[in-house]
Amino acid sequence: VKVAGRRSLWKVAPGDAERLSGFEVGDWVKLRSSIGTRPGYDWHSVSKESYAVVHSVPDSGYLELASCFRKGRWMTHYMDVEKVPCLKVGQHVKFRSGISEPRWGWRDARPDSRGIIVGVGADGEVKVFFPGLAGPWRADPADLERVELFEVGEWVRIKEDVLEPKSGWKSLRPGSIGIVQGIAYETADLTSVNVHVGFCGEQERWVGLPCELERVDALKIGQRVRVKQCIKQPRFGWSGRNYSSVETVSAIDADGKLRIHAPAGSKMWMLDPAEVEGVEEEELCIGDWVRVKASVSSPTYHWGEVTHESIGVIHRMEDDGDMWVAFCFLERLWICKSWETEKVRAFKVGDKVKVKSSVVTPRWGWGMETYASRGEIVGVDANGKLHIKFQWREGRLWMGDPADIELDQGTGP
Repeated sequence: VKVAGRRSLWKVAPGDAERLSGFEVGDWVKLRSSIGTRPGYDWHSVSKESYAVVHSVPDSGYLELASCFRKGRWMTHYMDVEKVPCLKVGQHVKFRSGISEPRWGWRDARPDSRGIIVGVGADGEVKVFFPGLAGPWRADPADLERVELFEVGEWVRIKEDVLEPKSGWKSLRPGSIGIVQGIAYETADLTSVNVHVGFCGEQERWVGLPCELERVDALKIGQRVRVKQCIKQPRFGWSGRNYSSVETVSAIDADGKLRIHAPAGSKMWMLDPAEVEGVEEEELCIGDWVRVKASVSSPTYHWGEVTHESIGVIHRMEDDGDMWVAFCFLERLWICKSWETEKVRAFKVGDKVKVKSSVVTPRWGWGMETYASRGEIVGVDANGKLHIKFQWREGRLWMGDPADIELDQGTGP
């Protein structure tokens, strides 16, 4: 079982564990659509469209619910309900299509009215501002549905099929990526909306229509990225990198401009978010075998005796990315950033190995061995040092640096 705050998995017998409801206080729920005419606990003729809010979660597997359509609270089994998205202050809403009348009547609102949520009660009751109406309008959330609008801070992209945006192209093009800076309304009834977007390289906010934009996944600090193959020349140049360079985002400006991590003394590289793609990398763990990536020219904490060919074992990791690695030729742990290394296959007892043909002299000398020698690993130290028994040799084992050794593909996996 993966437990929050622990790097290693936790072993537990099936009989010692029980399934949790998965619900938390404050969750919004409604009756499952698969439930028959009557749930396990009586909802007192509440319809399946009605929303309720989880008030408490007892250990019994039942939930205590509260709602705006009835007084008091009641119990239901967690298997009878399902989560629904909750409405939040600031969201734009309209009346649900097909509604004949809201729970508490129309009260000067109209079926086509649009408003903004200005309050949400603990029982789910919603207060809505409708243009032209005096004071907040009381509503049952089941009578409303959200109007999908972009929110400030969301990452958006100009759609590929846009021929001519409302505000023109300027230096932009289809596929340009930016961050929403604001929402503006052209009419008092909230029906005409403009989206203000900050684009990388633009001095002023770009103003467009919602139909001209689409959401994209936001890039994050610490994420690994590289330049797309379709980009001939990045907006801010290559800065000594190339298409194979995988870099780490160290900062993001309000307009989406990416600032790439650079070793001390080096100039920070900047990128347009539309020019990059995320790189999914296997998460490193303590005990993994690693080496410095070929794209890293100078590690954050310098090389020391380590090189690109050196192979070590992770002994310690911190949340800020600092990582301590043991190498068989160093007395102390070597510190680096986790994103500066890549995982390699660990040598194991039983592996059939030989000395690499590219090695001039093994770290601790040849002894009686040659490039033609074939051996088997019989021991592996915590720092990666290999204990190898070569064929036809008796006596002391041969000690090897994992950077000098490779699998003998002719005799084993």
